[in-house]
Amino acid sequence: MYYQRMKKAFFNLSLTSKLKYIYTALIFLCISCNLLILYGFFSREMQKTLSTLTSQTVETVSRNVDSSLSVISKTSTYLLGTAEVQNYLQDINHSEYAILSKQLRNFLYLTMESMPLASSIIVMQPSGAYEGAARYALPSITMDSPEDASWYEELCEKKGAPILTVNADGYLSFEDGKNYVTLIRRINSTEDARPLGYLFINISVDSLLSFAGEEGSNYTDFCVSSGDDIILPFLNEDLNLRLEHTSIDSLPAESTTHLRHTRYMLLKFQTSGMDWNYIAAVNYHLLTGEHRASILISMIILFISFAFFLLIALSTNRFITAPLYRLMNAMKKPETGDFNHANVTPYHDEIGQLQNAYNDMVDKIQQLLEAKVSELKRLRKAELNILQEQIKPHFLYNSLGAISYLVTSQQNEKAYDLIISLSEYYRESLSKGNKIIPLSTEIHIVKNYLKLQKVRFPDIFHDEYELQEDVLACQIPRLILQPLVENSLYHGIIPTCDYGIIKISAYTEKDHLILRISDNGVGMSEAELENIWNAGPDSASRSFGLKGTIERMQIFYETQDICTIDSRPDEGTTITFFIPTARCSTDS
Repeated sequence: MYYQRMKKAFFNLSLTSKLKYIYTALIFLCISCNLLILYGFFSREMQKTLSTLTSQTVETVSRNVDSSLSVISKTSTYLLGTAEVQNYLQDINHSEYAILSKQLRNFLYLTMESMPLASSIIVMQPSGAYEGAARYALPSITMDSPEDASWYEELCEKKGAPILTVNADGYLSFEDGKNYVTLIRRINSTEDARPLGYLFINISVDSLLSFAGEEGSNYTDFCVSSGDDIILPFLNEDLNLRLEHTSIDSLPAESTTHLRHTRYMLLKFQTSGMDWNYIAAVNYHLLTGEHRASILISMIILFISFAFFLLIALSTNRFITAPLYRLMNAMKKPETGDFNHANVTPYHDEIGQLQNAYNDMVDKIQQLLEAKVSELKRLRKAELNILQEQIKPHFLYNSLGAISYLVTSQQNEKAYDLIISLSEYYRESLSKGNKIIPLSTEIHIVKNYLKLQKVRFPDIFHDEYELQEDVLACQIPRLILQPLVENSLYHGIIPTCDYGIIKISAYTEKDHLILRISDNGVGMSEAELENIWNAGPDSASRSFGLKGTIERMQIFYETQDICTIDSRPDEGTTITFFIPTARCSTDS
């Protein structure tokens, strides 16, 4: 339903509005599609580039870590069988403990020179006593015996093979609070292969992954974890907070996150050697510069497309919709009586041809209207003249008939009065040639007429008047009421052979002057009323006075709804005129 209303509203718009909406929608759609395509293309290409670059970087990091740990592991194999280590661990009686400890310590310091990544080396006896060397400070032991450590059973199963842990799974504690990769090996006797002790080589994670945390590298930030434990945190604290609320094991190999209006791509890789997770957080804006030229070219193409689209829209408006709009406004002017030519375009294109066709049509319409107006004027004048000429002989015939009756009846005084009334009637009805007279004069004409008729038909009828005082000055066409009163007398009351009443009323109601003539005569049937309405101008029926008067009123007041007739057989007839009060002051 809503769609139908919107559709109807759109199609009811002007052509200019439709084209504006269509062009606006097309421009918006074009820009949106281009931006989406560009965004999708560059996002995919950038993501592919970043993923490839980061994968290569992480693989390099992983290989470097594995290589470094492999070197340290091989070096530790050498340490296991050296005399300094074996003698220190086999001195059961501790007879030469101080000397052997010193020799071992010196040896370990020398060994660290060949292992630049190692931060400390510890050789521990089964009892927990140990000797070591460190670049800064030796870590402290957090447990009484190695057998209490979580890695002890795994180390025994390895039978001398190394295991790698972080901070020795909590067995060692470092003063700087940083994380260390600890290589742990069981030291066996070179003589009988019995267990003698344990070797701990600690490598700082910062040192092991020092190049990974350098600013300005090919990736934005880097993190290393063992399970859900962070070994090497991100430099960006927001990224660290993001990982705190996420299970690293459930983190997908590739994902996207937004932090402080910055978009990052997270890439996770897992190595088999250390079972570590390498997580690279790459800023999408990092490689924008590399694609800046392509983006700029695409934006220029988009701008040119938009400019051409706008030029097409402006051209369409300039050469099509604007002339059509002006032509439409010009075509509306005849509604207000303005039949001037439309002057929209001087050219002979389709709009020019439409303009010329419209101008020709206007000329023909104006000619037809002028001819029609002239014809109507002539017809109106002829109808008024004919109607009035028809009414005058009719009334004169009746009046002279009454006079002749009085004369032949030797009623000379009444005949004299009748002649005087007839002369007054004609003097007032002629009204010095005026076609419009006051209602008071028209009433006086009717009274003189009925006075004449009462002389002829004594004791047959009487007349009544209900006249609103302020309507007597209203101007109406002359000889409107007299033909109707004559009809009431001759065709209404006299045929009843009984005493009758003719009543004339005049009053205002809303914006109309109401003139009503009623009688209690024989009345008319519906068929007789239909004949009156359908009677032609040449009809000689009893409706001559009524039909002629109605036609005069319709022509004068330029409306067909000027009169109503209410009549029923044996009940009488009522004729009501509705005259607009705005026309009651007309003097012409």
